[in-house]
Amino acid sequence: MQLLEALADSEGPVGLAELSRRLGLGKATVRRFLLSLQALGYVDRDEGGRYRAAAALGRLAARPQRAVGPAVALALRQLWSETGTAISLGLLRGRDVLYLWREPPGSAAGVALGEGARLPAHATALGKVLLSQLPEQTLAEMYREHPPEAFTPRTIATLPLLQGALQEIRRQGWALSDGELEEGLTAAAVPVFGRAGAVRWALNASATGHRLSPSAFATDVVPALLRAAARIGDLDD
Repeated sequence: MQLLEALADSEGPVGLAELSRRLGLGKATVRRFLLSLQALGYVDRDEGGRYRAAAALGRLAARPQRAVGPAVALALRQLWSETGTAISLGLLRGRDVLYLWREPPGSAAGVALGEGARLPAHATALGKVLLSQLPEQTLAEMYREHPPEAFTPRTIATLPLLQGALQEIRRQGWALSDGELEEGLTAAAVPVFGRAGAVRWALNASATGHRLSPSAFATDVVPALLRAAARIGDLDD
């Protein structure tokens, strides 16, 4: 399903290597899935060897991203007002974090942030807190062939370093990103657990231009995030 979503969300044809990177799967595995989907008429392959969603998946490619419900949106806006930081809600899609909600609008690493935006999970607090919930074997498979990409000198760019950072995130219950995706961008994120105890989303607060120090995030923003995550996790929408 994530392979179909990756194709449906792409504006044009996508190569095998890029699909492998996005999904965190080996090229042989992705190729096998693509061949099966192509045989069923769900995927087309162009002369350059790139893939796109076929006409049979037109409705899937054109569907809007799932928005959060009004009760969740209200809780997020209250958090935005309380912290004075940008607030985002997202979930994991392969090696990317998919944004479901963001207020106010902004950008990072050249990407306009809002519903449907994607950023590399390993370089964001939002993504790292979600990666920290994965089994170690799953994480290793995701980054074995394609190591984490460095965006700044502070980006965690090796699998062992990422595994160590995620272990600390699991221990403390929240993640921090300080200039790892973009210089001057600081963020903190916490998991949002549903009523069954599984991770539902991740909740993120961010500020640019060193407006808030990492220590200020830890002492002032993270407690507010944890309180909001507990409220949001109990909501039905």
